[in-house]
Amino acid sequence: MSKNNSERVAVKEGLATPEEVAKMSWAKTPEEVSRIRTLIIAGVGSAILTASSLYVALRMGALPWPSIFAAIVSMAILKVFRTNLNEINVAHTGMTAGALLAGGLAFTVPALWMLGYSETPFLQIFIGALCAVIIACMLSFLIRDLMIVRLRLPYPVGIATFLTLKAGDVGGKKRNTLIISMLLAGIVVALRDLLGAIPATIIFEGLMIYNIFVGIGIYPMAAGIGYVIGLLYMGTWFIGALLSYLLIIPISTNVLGYSLDEALGFTRSLGIGLIIGGGVSIIIKAVIDYFKRVKFSLTLSKQAVGGGKSFRYILIASIAILLVLTLGGVLSVFSAIIAILGVIVTSIMAATVTGQTGIDPMEIFGILVLLFAMAVIGGIPLTEGVLLAMLVASAVGIVGDLFNDLKAGYLLETPVRKQVLSELIGGLVGAVIGVLTLIMFVNVYGLNAFGPDRFFVAPQAYAVSIMLKGIPNVTGFTAGVIAGIILGLLGIPAMTLGIGVYLPMIITVPAVLGGLVRVYVDRKYPKYSEYGIIAGSGLLGGEGVAGVIISLIYFILGR
Repeated sequence: MSKNNSERVAVKEGLATPEEVAKMSWAKTPEEVSRIRTLIIAGVGSAILTASSLYVALRMGALPWPSIFAAIVSMAILKVFRTNLNEINVAHTGMTAGALLAGGLAFTVPALWMLGYSETPFLQIFIGALCAVIIACMLSFLIRDLMIVRLRLPYPVGIATFLTLKAGDVGGKKRNTLIISMLLAGIVVALRDLLGAIPATIIFEGLMIYNIFVGIGIYPMAAGIGYVIGLLYMGTWFIGALLSYLLIIPISTNVLGYSLDEALGFTRSLGIGLIIGGGVSIIIKAVIDYFKRVKFSLTLSKQAVGGGKSFRYILIASIAILLVLTLGGVLSVFSAIIAILGVIVTSIMAATVTGQTGIDPMEIFGILVLLFAMAVIGGIPLTEGVLLAMLVASAVGIVGDLFNDLKAGYLLETPVRKQVLSELIGGLVGAVIGVLTLIMFVNVYGLNAFGPDRFFVAPQAYAVSIMLKGIPNVTGFTAGVIAGIILGLLGIPAMTLGIGVYLPMIITVPAVLGGLVRVYVDRKYPKYSEYGIIAGSGLLGGEGVAGVIISLIYFILGR
């Protein structure tokens, strides 16, 4: 696998110099790219990231890409074996798979409990998750050349991952920064949730008589998310919170005479509408750009998957998955057909959106396919609707994740098959751990812990639930969708605006503080900006891991 330094892809792409390439550790043989230890590390890492990401996504309604986190952890572990960057690339590819599958579960499954279901079809959820992993990996493999080589989509997260690996600061400051921030978050969570030594929230009770609900939560992961996503997204998140909690709710109740429940119904519907509208705007822009890049014709879809042989593979796999979904009791035949076709179409869209923007609105894809199925079938059982949305959201989430890693692999010239195999293993491990973690959360916190103003706010799952049972305030929802599409097309991140409108202020305030710290560090100490992002990722991951451990302790103790 040796090559002249000036001929390396990273050099041709302008992301490395021949001198930098000469200092990088490259695999000399295919055997050095992936070993048994590589896949074991990927699987174990995926298990940890699955559980922690599920906790974070349910609590925060957000899930930043775990690629940088996984890259640093993979480097830190594999450096002990004096390995190469290609093996590290393969290991972190599998690590991140479970995190995005966790997002697919968190963004959809709790809708069942919000709809009042007490019997949860965990076996069917597991089967659906497995199918999502398999079809996502297959489709990503088939359209990889189109998206990365022919269309040359940038995949900013993939490039950032490559640059992190290129820097190769393993066993040094970056690793220590990550470990310290994770430990700090874990200590805070233990003091808060396990020992009760510090409060979870500080509420300004004097304002509550005016229906102004302001406070601050002691949430390290919120501060971490605020730091990682930066000023633009955090600013719109904060504006959404101000709009909801300092304007709409107080004015509606104190001036216009609406009840608090009516005001909350409006803001929640508005927030969900903004999230959906913002996601739709991202898809619209991606589709427009896609057709600008690729000449539209009746053979476009065939080009996208690489020709007739690939179509045969997709057909065979689709039939197999159709049988599994129907015989496994996950979906009816018609719903399964729509779900599979929906996954194929939305996977191409997700790969495009992620490549252009670094954002994968996975829950929006799930909701859109769900709405299409409801329109075509004319009525769909609630459980089946949630499972359909889960299958689509999980699949497109994994597609977006894998393409970020494939972009990094393209720049590192890592064999594609090795990466896809690692993603498949990580995803399958994630399916097992994700469902088990959900079972644990339900047993520890109860079915009523999911929904607006609950322990697990899960806004995306709430969106799925209102699509199935009815929207609390149609006017607010419609206004949100329209505003979200318009704002999104104007370049304003409407999805984070909607999250701010929906989420409690106690989550928003620490996130804003994290964003303000990012602004300060970037301006005063720019050379430490990258370390700040790593620390933010550590706070995020640290609280996620600690939250899962504490939940496991309570589960074992029967609390």
